Formats: sequence, C-alpha cells, structure tokens
Amino acid sequence: MKNLFAFIIILTISGCMSEMVDQEHNGKLIYLEYKNPNKIIEIKDFSLTITGIKFYFDDPMSSIPSDSKSTVKNYTLTEKEINDLISFIQDHKFFDLENSYGAPESVRSYTTSILVKMHGSGKTVTYRSNPAYPTVPEEFKKIESYILDLRK
Repeated sequence: MKNLFAFIIILTISGCMSEMVDQEHNGKLIYLEYKNPNKIIEIKDFSLTITGIKFYFDDPMSSIPSDSKSTVKNYTLTEKEINDLISFIQDHKFFDLENSYGAPESVRSYTTSILVKMHGSGKTVTYRSNPAYPTVPEEFKKIESYILDLRK
C-alpha cells in the first residue's frame, strides 16, 4: 500500500513538473509547420526539417501524378534564427490574420498553410490559390517568404 501511495505522489509531482516545462517552452520556443503542394517545412524548437516533394507524370496531360519522390533535409537553427523568426511573425501580425483566404474549400486550388504555436497560442492560416479569387495578404506572403528562405 505504501508503494502505491509513493507511486501516486511521484506521478503527481512529475506531472506538475511536466506542465512547468511545457509552460516554459510555450514562452520561449516555437512550433511551425508550413505546407504547400511541393514542400513541407517543420520547426520544432531548434530543429528544422524540410521535405521536398517532386511529382512525376506518365501522361503530361494528366493532373494526377503517376509517381512522387520525397527528399528530407534536417538542420539545426541557432537561437538568433529562432528569436528572429518569432519577432518576424509577431511584427507581421500573423495571429491577426484571418483563418483562410482565396478560394473556398470546394473549389479546385493549390493550398498553402502555415501553422504557428508559440507563447501559449496557436493558429493556422490557409491560402487556397485560384486566379478567380482574391490573393493572400502581403503579411502572409512575407511570412511565407521568410520561412522558405531559412534554408535552401
């Protein structure tokens, strides 16, 4: 019985410590996920992963690829790069953007999305590119460009 009681206390303490660590990370670090039809960029703390996707078409007139190939590159970002990214996102008011822009979900389009989690907040902004619908705001374009230029 004593062992069970001690085990419960240890679980409770470790759970509280885990929450403290999560709160600390929410104030300092960032999670970011950028997706477009040809690229996925993920930032977790100081880790940057870029996945490039190349599509192959047996029939050049088809819109359905016959094959695809992914390449994955991993990088480590510096503290300055992370701090600059966080500042850039804040300066360009990412969290003030609408949740989606461009074409409605039901219309054929090329989708780009940016998910950002930092300082205890999270938001996804989606742009569905289609020439018949309005373009994305400049702030989204600037943030997208910044993310794409982190590593080439």
